[in-house]
Amino acid sequence: MLVMIFVAIVLFLLGVAIGRSLRHRKTLLPVRFTADSYHQSLRFLLNEQTDSTVDIFIQSLDVTPETLDIHLAVAGLMRRKGEITRAIAIHENILTVTGLTIDLKQQVQLELAQNYIHAGLLDRAELLLLPLIKLRKPIAGALEQLLGIYQNEKEWQKAIDIAERLQGNSERFGEQELAQMKSHYCCELAEEHIAVGRQAEAQHFLQLAGHSHQYSVRAGLIAARLAYEAHRYTEALTIVKKLPQHDPDLTRECLPLLIACCHALGDQEGLRKNLFLILNQHKSNSTLVALSDVIVAQEGIESAVSFLEQQVSQKPSIRVLKQIIDLYLQHSEGKAKQNLELLSLIVEKVIAEKPIYLCNRCGFSAVHLHWLCPGCKTWGSVRPVKGVSGE
Repeated sequence: MLVMIFVAIVLFLLGVAIGRSLRHRKTLLPVRFTADSYHQSLRFLLNEQTDSTVDIFIQSLDVTPETLDIHLAVAGLMRRKGEITRAIAIHENILTVTGLTIDLKQQVQLELAQNYIHAGLLDRAELLLLPLIKLRKPIAGALEQLLGIYQNEKEWQKAIDIAERLQGNSERFGEQELAQMKSHYCCELAEEHIAVGRQAEAQHFLQLAGHSHQYSVRAGLIAARLAYEAHRYTEALTIVKKLPQHDPDLTRECLPLLIACCHALGDQEGLRKNLFLILNQHKSNSTLVALSDVIVAQEGIESAVSFLEQQVSQKPSIRVLKQIIDLYLQHSEGKAKQNLELLSLIVEKVIAEKPIYLCNRCGFSAVHLHWLCPGCKTWGSVRPVKGVSGE
């Protein structure tokens, strides 16, 4: 049955090709076939294909200007079905044809590079794409694919260079997204330099990150961490306390360093003021918990519990409830203490089962922040969960 359908398709294509070539012998532009019977047969062939049937189709239908669209369509479908080897074979075969227009050849090269990337042959994809970005008018699609390759290979400087060339020249990435990506690439380079003790080089890339994306919380956190580790606590505090204003959702990431700076400076009252300032700007359960610890140290457990109960009545939170239970535990005895310990354990298990972060693009969940989503490879898309079980 499949072979009969294949033969019918080939005969149909040959008939159309011969008829068109007689009328347009000098035409090199591809012809788009629209016959319903052809499309139905082709879909059936691809959906019900066996390896041998598709191989016969690929080998028997010569690549001509009239059949080029057919080969491209089949190659695209093969890639979507995961048949990368066959897609590569079709695209490589097309490139052997003489008489292709420059635009068509470049289109096929982009498709072939995409196949190589899917197959993990990144070196081959890069070799194919590099000439396309050296043209007087670089092809944006080639730049975009190279950006993905360099990001995957952690070649951050090359990724920065490509991101700069894509600004104002990309259909896939917006200007703001490219600026954010470049900022993260700079942060990655800064971290690499820090790991080998090159602090000056790290500072250089942190400055570039700030120039690329004015409100880069990540760059600020790294800079504050460097200052803290160098015992420049006031400088570190000055940096970190401003970061929640730039991205309130990342307040949770800023608090540990802010608290450490204030402790190092012996400034408990300054810590309290900073936490209240952050809380007034953006309601965060992590800030509430941190602030309750300060209130315990300054005023006692009862004041801290009263403060948290007032807050949780306005904005219910499992994490704040856990803090209240743990504070009550410190002054409980006997059966009441046992009951509170059991309740604390139950709430802790509920919290442990909930993700702390979610990607707003693909839904990837995590308990730690990922600057680059491991699922969809998007920068800055992993955000804290909000609501009763989150921030």
